[in-house]
Amino acid sequence: MFRSAAAFACALALACSRKEPPPKPAPDAGPLARIDTNDPKALLAAVDEVHGQLKDKPKTFEVLSALGNLYYDNARYLDAVDSFRQALAISAPSEARAQELRDKKAKPAKDLPLECRRNGPGYGLEQIAAAARKLDGPRELRCLDSALQMAVDDRARRGNALYLVGNPDGALAEHRRVLAGSPDHPESLFFVGAITLEQSRGDQAKLEDGKKYWQRLLAVAPDSPRAPLVKDSLPRAAEIFAPKPQAAAGGAAPMPPGHPDVSAQELQAVAEAARNTERTPELEKGLDQLTAQAESLLDQGKYQDARDAIVRVMPMRPNDARTAAAMGAAMRGLGRQEMAERTLGRALQLDPRQPRALYEMGRLLAARGDKAGAAERLRAAQSADPQFAQSHQIAQELARLR
Repeated sequence: MFRSAAAFACALALACSRKEPPPKPAPDAGPLARIDTNDPKALLAAVDEVHGQLKDKPKTFEVLSALGNLYYDNARYLDAVDSFRQALAISAPSEARAQELRDKKAKPAKDLPLECRRNGPGYGLEQIAAAARKLDGPRELRCLDSALQMAVDDRARRGNALYLVGNPDGALAEHRRVLAGSPDHPESLFFVGAITLEQSRGDQAKLEDGKKYWQRLLAVAPDSPRAPLVKDSLPRAAEIFAPKPQAAAGGAAPMPPGHPDVSAQELQAVAEAARNTERTPELEKGLDQLTAQAESLLDQGKYQDARDAIVRVMPMRPNDARTAAAMGAAMRGLGRQEMAERTLGRALQLDPRQPRALYEMGRLLAARGDKAGAAERLRAAQSADPQFAQSHQIAQELARLR
């Protein structure tokens, strides 16, 4: 694996461009030349320091892979998602070629040709793929399978990172892609099982499907770091992944039962990364989908589920009125009136015409007996978004206040 700090520092310093020859080390080579390469935090700080210089330079698959792993290991999940995305874009043609060979019934050769071994920062995936095209099918496939193992692991880690930034559907898609080519990949077996179990919520077929992935993990990788958790949780899966009671209002949301690695510190790290991360359209789409899911759950009266969804968006959109309105609505539905008022007030401070915030504040005031205040907010919601007002029957709400 291309994960050691020393190898990464060498690659980043010498191979950030695929077109230029590696520069000679110099005493003033910058922060990367002065750091302790055995200290991931120091290495990350140095990478951040030269980020502007490196941003627009073409990078090899290996450098992008190492960047993704460095970000991931330092809980910078948003950065990890994007670095792995770029790495996988480079590996995609080789993956397609390997699949083409498999479709032609080629079987990988037993021995790995010498020209298919990584050799320093200047001879990686792209050079191996070019050399492999000159070989017969079995040896070419053996070369590609070996060189692409890093891409398999990168996709699995990208799935993990997507999960941690609140996009379980994206995570599931990535891990399923891993399993399509590597059916016994332990990390992907764990995550597909965990996310499927999490989403089962009383669906017996989904519950059994999720358990099969975990059972497979124990069969093929009994020494996996995930195995003790899986072994302990499988007999109690129906209990652990039972539908959540809507009344469970107090305290922080429970951590996802399928992922023992999530901590308050990591969630804080996500928030910090969000403030300093250039967003990709894919990430924004994931956040939009999660917000829409939370709003749909609110409209169904599933307040705890809505809270669990929107709480993942808030660290990345702390100044978004729509996000705050959804959280305030969930708090109102869960009976946490003071927090609901505070959060809805924040939403209206950000956007005085946010329809859901106006609607929920109106309902909150109505429950307190403040009919005039409630009517004012509900009429404002009608004016702000007539379609929202119609779908949420605000006219009927106003009629009840008379």
